[in-house]
Amino acid sequence: MKMKYWLIGLLVCGIVVMVSCDGKKFLGSPSDEKNIDSLFLGISMGMDKKAFYDYCWEMNKQKVFMHGPTNQSVEYMLATQLNHPVSMEFYPNFYNEKIYEMPVLYSYEGWAPWNKEYSSDTLLLNLLPVYKKWYGEDFQKLEHPVQGTVYYQMKGKRRINLFIRDDQYVQAVFTDLKVEKEIKDKAQQESNTK
Repeated sequence: MKMKYWLIGLLVCGIVVMVSCDGKKFLGSPSDEKNIDSLFLGISMGMDKKAFYDYCWEMNKQKVFMHGPTNQSVEYMLATQLNHPVSMEFYPNFYNEKIYEMPVLYSYEGWAPWNKEYSSDTLLLNLLPVYKKWYGEDFQKLEHPVQGTVYYQMKGKRRINLFIRDDQYVQAVFTDLKVEKEIKDKAQQESNTK
């Protein structure tokens, strides 16, 4: 009899853990310092180009991912994290055949120029708390001369920038700072040898 109650207690604890980790399932727990390369949905910094394509192909077959509007990006629908369905489009930048940067575009499904309720201003206000939940509270605010207000976070070698791109889109950019520096140093060396 005690074994039966023990198993029921274990099952209840398991369900509580699964429910409370819903956001972490989406992310792969990147707020954990050991997992700083983890971006979202099983994709990570340093992921091999072929592995990325194979993974996206498999997720597409499972109808988790779709082709983006121009077939040049991957699309995922965020339905439960925000107050209205949001399209998430992404496609990484590669260096030495590995992901080093991940630009992501978000827009409300009901967006139209006359529908201010679904503008990028509103989306950013709703998306920032979600990002803080997923990646940690320590986002800072910066006024950028070109991009306007940017919310950014730097953890280890990863930087996240979150900002309004235009009336429709909020953009996030995840960058591996170590690789970014390597690319800039290489470009500087090449320009010095000319």
